[in-house]
Amino acid sequence: MTKLLEDAIEKARRLPADRQDAAAECLLSIVAQCEDDAPRLSDDQAGEIRRRLGDRRHATDEEVAAFFNSRSA
Repeated sequence: MTKLLEDAIEKARRLPADRQDAAAECLLSIVAQCEDDAPRLSDDQAGEIRRRLGDRRHATDEEVAAFFNSRSA
């Protein structure tokens, strides 16, 4: 076990029980994603996600502000 993981677990031990459970669920989710039988995206699927992320069309901060300012006027 790495020092970083040991430190994280030691700090998690000091949390209230509900927060410990939340931390454990996060860690177990990460571990499950690393298992051999975990679902994986195909190369085509991963490529499509990268393409779509790179092709984002979004409003600028100024455009969003102008939209909301026009709604309140």
